[in-house]
This record gives sequence, structure tokens and C-alpha cells, in this order.
Amino acid sequence: MNLQSVNPKILIVDDNPENLTLFRDILRPYNYDLSVATSGETALKIVKNLYPELILLDVVMPNINGYEVLQELKKNKSTREIPVIFLTAKDTTEDIIKGFEAGVVDYIAKPFHPKELIARVDTHLQKARLFGNLKRLMEYSFHELYTPLSIISSAMQMQELEHEKTQYTQMTLAACRTLQNIYDDLYYSISFSSRARPKSVFDFCNLLHERIDYFSLAAQSRSLTFKTDFPDQMLIEINLQDIERVVDNLLSNSLKYTQKNSNITISLKNNEDKWQLSICNPTSKEIDVESVFNRFYREEEEVFGVGLGLNLVQSICKENNIKINATLNESIFCMKMELVETK
Repeated sequence: MNLQSVNPKILIVDDNPENLTLFRDILRPYNYDLSVATSGETALKIVKNLYPELILLDVVMPNINGYEVLQELKKNKSTREIPVIFLTAKDTTEDIIKGFEAGVVDYIAKPFHPKELIARVDTHLQKARLFGNLKRLMEYSFHELYTPLSIISSAMQMQELEHEKTQYTQMTLAACRTLQNIYDDLYYSISFSSRARPKSVFDFCNLLHERIDYFSLAAQSRSLTFKTDFPDQMLIEINLQDIERVVDNLLSNSLKYTQKNSNITISLKNNEDKWQLSICNPTSKEIDVESVFNRFYREEEEVFGVGLGLNLVQSICKENNIKINATLNESIFCMKMELVETK
């Protein structure tokens, strides 16, 4: 999607020629590069070559309606980020919610005032450009920020090999890994919707061991101990990077919420045809388990983190039809996730 065009490209989709003429008359004075389609099929063909910055999409159309067009756009990683505004006479609360759940960025009910259309179009074009610029900034700066962290981490490990482990080298290594996890969340979140994520079969238990080992320094820095209880092997089929981000964030958050000098219990138990991963820890915090997966949710006492990790976890789980929830019972905080074993 080209977000740097001088005149923003807008595709208007409506099966009524009179509506198309009205939209063009309203928007033409604002120097937009306008294209039109009178059907969902035509719209999808145009999008493949045009890659508009915004789509104004009628909902009620013959053959392929607006929801079906949107569904096809969301399937394609090159078009799923194009903002879509629904245009429709159906403006009930149920219709509006259905539209937002499907992925539209806004909803304009017919009839509308011309100034309303112009204001909403301008707002979402600005948001799209801002998001595009932020995404490019993250992509360009990834190595610039990630490399110094890697150098610091490697230098501390060399220091320990040549001399000895100290409280300071261990604290530095733990902080590096925490910062790397935060940055990985930022980078992964901003490119999550457009990334191709092929699935593969691998041993989930082996992944758990690797990630627990990765966070062991951070645990030691807070006098915490991981207690594990899972089988020798459990195969799952999923994108490896996706599930690694999930496990890393569950472990990272358990470290934040656990009281010092206590244990984090990690178990993987078979429950009928599914396996349940549980990560539980004692905590003195009043955690809102209903809000913990919300974007930017943070406890006031937290030092590290930007509140993206568990929201990213929820997005990945939803994408892969994985159930996940949080509980707090008698000061024991648990994150629980259901996985299906690959036979």
C-alpha cells in the first residue's frame, strides 16, 4: 500500500451509479485520486492493482456484499491493512458492532452530510499515513536498537567467561533480556497483521524448556524459581514465532506479578482431548483479570513494559482459535491456555 502518494487514492464501491456520482462530486474538490467500482467483484480486481489508501464500501450489494469484500481484503496480507469505511442505510447498533468486528475503521449511515464524509475520510487518511510512517520507523530502527542490546548482552557474557559472574553482570543480562522482549513485542505488534505466518509441527515441551531457560536470569535477579511439571513431549502445529511470543509474554508477566523469593509454577496437563498450560504465581497485587489482556493495561507498580504483551498474546490466540484466560484466587494469579496436540 503506497502511503506516500501526493494525492491520496480512494476507492468508492457502490452498486448505485447515482451514489457514486454524489461521492465523487463531494470529494473531487479535495484533490483525491478517486476510483469507483459498481460491484464487489470489480472492487477486488481494482484493489489488486491500485492499492488505495482508503476504501468507501457499500454494504448491501448483489452477488458479493460489503462484508464479503472486506473478508477477502483481510485474507490478503497486502490488502488487510487498507482502512475501510462502510457506507450503508443499516445503522442499528447490531449492524455497527458487526461492522467493527469485521474490521472496518468507521461506519457512515446514509443519508449523510457532505461535511461528515469529508471529515471522516480526512481523519482516516491521516491515521493510515501516521500508522504507515510509524511502521516504517520501527522497521528501519529495529536493527539500530536491537544491535546495541545484543552487543551489551554479548559483552556481559564474555565478561563472565573471562572473569567471573557477578551480581552486576547478572542484573545487566536480565535487564537486556527484558528490554529485548519489550522491543520484540513492539516490532511484532506493528507487523502482526501483515506478516505471513506458516505453521509447522514441533515439540511444545522443548520450546517451554528453552524459553524458561531464557528467562532464568530475570527470575534469579528477583530471587524467583521456576517449578515445572510437563511431559517429555507434546507436539503442536502452529507458527513457531507466534507461540514463542505467547510463551515469552506469559513468562515475562508472571515475573512481574510474582512476589520475591517465591515460585512460579508451570504445568502442562492433559484434559480430555486438549492440553492446558498453566502458569501460576503468588502475588500481592490486585490484578484486574478482566482487563489484563487489554491494550496498554499496566499495573501502577510496574517498572518495565508498555502494556502490549498480553494484548498481543490475545490476538495470536484468537488468530489460532486458542482459548486463554486469567484468574486470581486467594492471591494466586494464573494464566491458562488450551492447546490441541498434533497426533
